Amino acid sequence: MITLRLEEKQIQIGDRTYVLRMNMSVLERIQEACGGEIKGLMHKNMYDGNAITVAAMLNDYAEDQGWEQDWTDRKVKKLFNPAMMKMLDVTGMFFRAMTPETEEGTAKTAADGPKTEETKPDEDPGN
Repeated sequence: MITLRLEEKQIQIGDRTYVLRMNMSVLERIQEACGGEIKGLMHKNMYDGNAITVAAMLNDYAEDQGWEQDWTDRKVKKLFNPAMMKMLDVTGMFFRAMTPETEEGTAKTAADGPKTEETKPDEDPGN
């Protein structure tokens, strides 16, 4: 069975504490900012993509709290330099949210492929 755990990170901006998290609402905001295609984020440079993602996270949390906020990637870039973005690990949060964990607690990747049968190392799979 696959489970999704939303990673959260708290940051303090001014007198407010924000919780950054990747969820469907944030993904929708990112998609909107990238012209309707989430893969449009992959065509941005790392700093621009992170700024779009952080703006989406900040706006999502502000909306949940009922705060009147309008974060843009431009405002985020004025507040966070590339080193700060790297410390937040926004790219990692994005990819970990998009790669659900299995019951064993490991991320399932395309390289894992479908499992059809289990064999022991000493057994001949019949090839």
